[in-house]
Amino acid sequence: MEYLTRKDEIMMLAILRLGDEAYLVKLREYLNDSTAKKWSVGNVFVTLERLESLGFISPRIGEPTSKRGGKAIKFYRITRSGIESLKATKNLQDNMWDGLTDTVFND
Repeated sequence: MEYLTRKDEIMMLAILRLGDEAYLVKLREYLNDSTAKKWSVGNVFVTLERLESLGFISPRIGEPTSKRGGKAIKFYRITRSGIESLKATKNLQDNMWDGLTDTVFND
């Protein structure tokens, strides 16, 4: 099972949160707001491309819109293998943190 990097995990969670509205611009806005960090368009794009190449997300091309000068928007959704990897990553983190919260946060 392939574990996700933190960046990949955050991106996939953002895709899940945005649902049918998960496309590059909305993802970037959501990530900027949620993480309080600046995500460049390139950073979002590269992460999406990597997740797509791993088979963890799949794109869907929307209808061309006049708002974008006739260009279609590329929407993303999580694949079954993406969900499995996301679950495995969460389980790993939960297991690693198990029993440590009192030690780490009560000092």
